[in-house]
Amino acid sequence: MADHESVLVVGAGPVGLAAALALSRSGYLVRIVDSAAEGARESRAVVVNQRSLDLLDHLGVSADLIATGVKLNGVRLVSGGSTVGTVDMRFLPHAFNFLLALPQSETEAILAEHLALEGMRVERETALTEIYQDASRVHTVTVHGQDRREASYDWVLGCDGAHSFVRKALDLDFPGGAYPFQWSLVDLDIDAGASMEWGEVHLDPGRPVLLRFPIAPHRHRLISNGPDVLDRVPDSWSIGTLHWSSDFTVSHRHVTAQGKGRVWLAGDAAHIHSPAGGRGMNLGIEDAVTFARFLRKDRLEEWAKWRLRKGETVLKESDRLQNLATADQSLVRRFGPRVFGLALKIPAVQRAFITRNAGLFDLKP
Repeated sequence: MADHESVLVVGAGPVGLAAALALSRSGYLVRIVDSAAEGARESRAVVVNQRSLDLLDHLGVSADLIATGVKLNGVRLVSGGSTVGTVDMRFLPHAFNFLLALPQSETEAILAEHLALEGMRVERETALTEIYQDASRVHTVTVHGQDRREASYDWVLGCDGAHSFVRKALDLDFPGGAYPFQWSLVDLDIDAGASMEWGEVHLDPGRPVLLRFPIAPHRHRLISNGPDVLDRVPDSWSIGTLHWSSDFTVSHRHVTAQGKGRVWLAGDAAHIHSPAGGRGMNLGIEDAVTFARFLRKDRLEEWAKWRLRKGETVLKESDRLQNLATADQSLVRRFGPRVFGLALKIPAVQRAFITRNAGLFDLKP
């Protein structure tokens, strides 16, 4: 019975926090650890999609997320300074027919508050250093400063990111590779010229892609697949205070198995891909919350096959979106955005695209 079983959750980002909350609500005894001294302070992932809101709504979290975040109608596709297509979430027949923009630091803080109501806190600066399992238990060693703790659990869920210790301990393959360019991002104030109701993707021949999402009053996230995102800022925007900037590379990788025995993976520990489509954190939250549901029903093998399939599908879709946005071929860059924009005017295409981007496909109980 769940009420007598224990789970160690490794990693306290949005995925680990969501997993710990869902497992606790399902009757499991949960311990959650993270090697970092504190949660995210930067904005990092900023889009919460409808599938995540659905899942977190059942845990009583979504109302707080929505009250804190920015509701967007959708995303406009811009080329040559003009809107050539629109992904309009208002056409989605769903209670959450919008995109929610919210800095990851806020998402984590809200999830941690709900976890505290369950009587749980994240054990910070606590690293998992050893793990092995037998038929009935998972045996671990965690280290906090000079304190070394040995403990056994019924299950372990690794939510410890792209460099996952849990995945490496399981000796699981993580095939894939890096995309051949560097990305840059900034969080800054735009005092005029940029909508607070729509995100934008700017695609122009011979220039890096530019993505913009409002994340707080007057504050926006800009991302580009070039070394300096500020080089892509339109002249019509009035730029204010710069709050955060970062350069990063993007890889596409996926495990060949979602786990082994009593040890499983969720989030970036199992799959990483392009930010195109804003699916990374959301896919991980779905991994986490559904893990608790399937564990309770003793259907983890079914869960693992489903998550492997869905992760591979999302990776392929994000890869296609990125290839459209970053293609070097002049014809693709010149005509691709307009062809895609015309396709989005077809109601069936619009519905299919927003349903998939919202994560509302291949659903399981």
